Amino acid sequence: MSSVNAAMQSQIASVQQALSISGMRKSMGQSAEQVSKLVEGMEETSQAVQQARVAGPGKGQNVNLMA
Repeated sequence: MSSVNAAMQSQIASVQQALSISGMRKSMGQSAEQVSKLVEGMEETSQAVQQARVAGPGKGQNVNLMA
């Protein structure tokens, strides 16, 4: 079961990285306020994913994202 958990954590980390890269690309050319809001949203998403991981096996397998 731990290999499944490790695979899920790896997949979540990949999604987080992709979102970070996408967000930074979108932020280029935007105002400082918009970039600040974007970073804040990324931090909130990261915290939500961490809370889902702590919730235990079977929790947080699906992540709803709005882009």
